Amino acid sequence: MTATRRDFLSGVLASTAASALSAGTARTASAQASTLRVRFYDDPAGFDPSNIFRIENENIAFNIFSGLTTYDSTSGKIVPDLAESWENKSNKVWSFKLRRGVKWQKNYGEFTSADVVYTYNRIVDPKTSSPYAAEFGNVESVEAPDPYTVVFTLKTPDGNFLHQVANYHQGQIVNKKAIEDAGDRVRWNPVGTGPYYLDFIDVNSRIILKRHADYFRGPAPIETLYFQIIKDESTATIALRNGEIDLIMRSNREENLDILAKAGFTLNKVDNYAALVRVVNPATNRALADVRVRHALAHAIDWEAVCKATGAQLQAPAHSLLLPWMDAYSPNVPRYEFDQARARKLLADAGAARGLVVRQLGTAAQGVTEIQQFEIDFLSQVGVTMRMELVDTPTFNQRRNRAEFELSSRLLPAVNPDTILFSYLHPSNAAPRGLNGARYDNPKVTSLLESARAEVDPAARKAMYVELQKIALTDMFYQPLYTSNVVWPGKKNVVGVRINYLAQVNFHEVSFA
Repeated sequence: MTATRRDFLSGVLASTAASALSAGTARTASAQASTLRVRFYDDPAGFDPSNIFRIENENIAFNIFSGLTTYDSTSGKIVPDLAESWENKSNKVWSFKLRRGVKWQKNYGEFTSADVVYTYNRIVDPKTSSPYAAEFGNVESVEAPDPYTVVFTLKTPDGNFLHQVANYHQGQIVNKKAIEDAGDRVRWNPVGTGPYYLDFIDVNSRIILKRHADYFRGPAPIETLYFQIIKDESTATIALRNGEIDLIMRSNREENLDILAKAGFTLNKVDNYAALVRVVNPATNRALADVRVRHALAHAIDWEAVCKATGAQLQAPAHSLLLPWMDAYSPNVPRYEFDQARARKLLADAGAARGLVVRQLGTAAQGVTEIQQFEIDFLSQVGVTMRMELVDTPTFNQRRNRAEFELSSRLLPAVNPDTILFSYLHPSNAAPRGLNGARYDNPKVTSLLESARAEVDPAARKAMYVELQKIALTDMFYQPLYTSNVVWPGKKNVVGVRINYLAQVNFHEVSFA
């Protein structure tokens, strides 16, 4: 037996070990039982699409649920998912033809247009308290004229609507009976139509997904996804090197990446997938209502130096809410270069010459990160004391969603630039209704957002996006800090790990070489 095969077999779950051993060296992964062991890096917070948060949880949901559309793993383009095809009239009436014979997991029957209507109504129902309800705020009605057709009529034209119904957050289709059966445990009992179903979860140690044999694209090559919760980065690196796991979901320390690269592991990677922003909430700290204070915070930190010191492979300074690969991106926006003298003067002009105390909300699981330690140091040099409020991950999500913080952070992956701009900047998304935790409300920006969404000419739409970004980045309630790269180190024999621009991996495409 080769060392590679012996290493693989050492981690196979007891329930699948016998079949794996008996298959012989020539077995194919698609035909035999197999287990992929993946590092999961934080406390799971549940998988209900109506209120799911954080990339690690979204990776689970992405493989359990489906949307009407989804994203190609490599190009990021919209492709069919539960909808085989669609057409629209003037970007206002969108009609989708659904796949026939799609099976729900766990014997919940066949998927139909009624499930789409139920999912939409559940998202917008105030009782659900979904932060994504505003994503469907432009929907006038959704109807199911027959079991395999669903029609959305919008209040105003939206050329980006296919993104709203994609396999991400509010676009993930749920089953009414499964939701009702789960009751108040719905976030721990997800039922979808995707390639894997949730078989077992221990929130302190592991999450186990099993192959959905009736998945409409065919069974996944790998039978079992065993997500082992390993919070410490160094421990995860050791586990991969020792053969205890096969793949690390996100490694964010450059020294560990160097070690694994030299050891011959594959560094699966996507660059510039999202920009981390600081969310400034003036409602909880009156000083933050002064634009001079917000500008001072932006000038006080040398992000070029911070990114270089903490890992140039992992991040780069950000000057925009959008990413360079997005069609609406423009470098022609206000930039806040490192200038501590300027920061001190702005604070003095705002009446904070004697100092300012601000509180940053964070997670206890991450602790005070190396990057945050640099932030704290740089801010202290201009008279700003940044104190960290560390809470457990579910509490962090709840407080961030309710805007119960002074400063917080948000990383919002999206393929559609309108998703980012509308989520952060439109007042209809003001927390707790949506992701606008700053409760930003600038009528000029709102008008441009709505006009851009309805505009059919791409050049005219981009001009509106550029103009509204200039205004928003002058107001600076959302401060771009740095763009993130995502790296998933893995064994050489784990192939097909394609990280999309939402930092997700479609495990239906992953197999053992």
